[in-house]
Amino acid sequence: MALGLGVSSCAHESKVQPSKGHIDGQSIPNNPVARTSASDATTANVIPKPVSSSTYLPPPKPKAKEPVYSIVVYDTPVKEVLFAIARDSKLNVDIHPSIQGRVTLNAVDQTLPAILERLSKQVDLTYKVQGNVLTIAPDQPVLRTYKVDYVNMSRDASGFIGADGQISSTGQSSGSGGTTSSTSGTGANNSSRTTVSSKSENHFWKTLEKNISDLLAETDKEIIISRIDADKTSANTGIQGKSASANAQNNSANTNGQVDSQKALTEYKTLFAANVISNPEAGIISVRGTNKQHERVQEFLDKVLTSAKRQVLIEATIVEVRLSDNFQSGIDWSRLNNSASNSGFIFRQQLGPQVNVGPTGALTTTANALGSVAANGGFIAGYVNPLSRIGSIAASINLLEQFGDTKVLSSPKLMVLNNQTAVLKVVDNLVYFTVQSQQSQGSVGGGILSTVTTTPNIVPVGVVMSVTPQINDLSNVNINVRPTVSRVLGYKRDPNPNLINIESLVPEIQVREMESMLQINSGKIAVLGGLMQDEISNNSDRVPGLSKVPVIGKAFTSKNDATRKTELVIFLRPTVITNASLESDELASYKQYLPSQQLENTLDADGER
Repeated sequence: MALGLGVSSCAHESKVQPSKGHIDGQSIPNNPVARTSASDATTANVIPKPVSSSTYLPPPKPKAKEPVYSIVVYDTPVKEVLFAIARDSKLNVDIHPSIQGRVTLNAVDQTLPAILERLSKQVDLTYKVQGNVLTIAPDQPVLRTYKVDYVNMSRDASGFIGADGQISSTGQSSGSGGTTSSTSGTGANNSSRTTVSSKSENHFWKTLEKNISDLLAETDKEIIISRIDADKTSANTGIQGKSASANAQNNSANTNGQVDSQKALTEYKTLFAANVISNPEAGIISVRGTNKQHERVQEFLDKVLTSAKRQVLIEATIVEVRLSDNFQSGIDWSRLNNSASNSGFIFRQQLGPQVNVGPTGALTTTANALGSVAANGGFIAGYVNPLSRIGSIAASINLLEQFGDTKVLSSPKLMVLNNQTAVLKVVDNLVYFTVQSQQSQGSVGGGILSTVTTTPNIVPVGVVMSVTPQINDLSNVNINVRPTVSRVLGYKRDPNPNLINIESLVPEIQVREMESMLQINSGKIAVLGGLMQDEISNNSDRVPGLSKVPVIGKAFTSKNDATRKTELVIFLRPTVITNASLESDELASYKQYLPSQQLENTLDADGER
């Protein structure tokens, strides 16, 4: 009974049909079942034969050795030398009639192109071999086009940093009757001011066109395409061949004849000046010049583009160190040098803030603003020893933790081309209003009318950093760097008596800024620091009610005045990028931050689980 049920269940089982692309016996040509139908055999899917590996290509045959020649001549007409070369090389020769000159040459076992190239450096000629014909022509100007892959953009960058030893202010006071008077005052005459201005102009295409024109101007030449007529020459000669007495009498006529002869000769001269035509939009530049000039242009373009396309990755980290009680005078760099083997820190530092009033009325406090005055250092500027093994900025930051708590304010990374200025700006635009009040006497009732005008002003608060690198052939980087860190200290009320009923608060901004020129090896770390500041916090706690009782109120009040000293340190590390790709050694560490790479790492981690 059980056996019968099993057979019955198998009989009702449906057969799964294979797909059309399934390989079965019908698709095999050698199968006898498949040969039963000719139509099936023609339409059947044939299994492709296995692909056999291709044989290795035979090694290339050595190139036929070019024949060499030896020739030694001294002060010989170039045409005779060319005829001798053509005879020995069994070539037909065509020489232009204007080919002239004498050559001196000693060539032993050299090929024909090498000998002709040496002759072209002594005489202005060009050569071309077509079949068995050697054609010699004068080196006349021709037009050639060069490809210059560079962005069509002109950039101008300027910077200014300064410190005033005086306080200058401008205020306004109002009187009745609608009149307004303004007063201004300056500090004493013994005040001082120090300013540093920097300017960078990058006009690549304009400069390139001018440089090529100047380069070709040295080798421009005049080519006489026609000579003065023989009749005019003989006539002028006849005038000059008169007797001495006649020459004395007709001196002015003879002079005029010579001038006319010079003018006539000049009119028959044409200056084949080289032309430069640039098209920055298409990235091409066309030059009209001789072959020698084109050789100089090509060499110049190769050097310019190689230098202009160099780029560097600049990693900067701005760290604020809250100094501990044992290091209130600042970071002891000698102690840091002793604690870290081969760290190679060399620094100088200068303390002292500077306060000035901005043109918009904002109060600014600049620490060590004189640091950019000279390269010999008014602020701390250090370089890592080239023998140092400390390669990461993070390791350098860890070394500072022995002087106090460290806080990273910003860590920008910029990729900059050679001699281009890059700016990083992460700020909050703080808006404040300047209020002007003007009073006038009203026409009705004799009352006083007040007119209030508010003007919005914006002060950026945050981190601004500009860098301009220059990269030489040895991968040394000269950097002009200017980091600026600003923050709000508080607000000051406008003391104008006309604004006593109007709240006009002006922000007090603290600015810590540096500007310097540095030279750093690629991959090494430079440090800027010494910007110190004191932060004073006054905290008081009191018991409500009892703290206001006379005499005993102070017993219910507590004050906690704390002083904190911080120092700003800036780390810089330039890395010259030879290949701007994540596959290169310089940028391989950034590949892990790509979204696709992070997804791949996540899938790999899940697979291992």
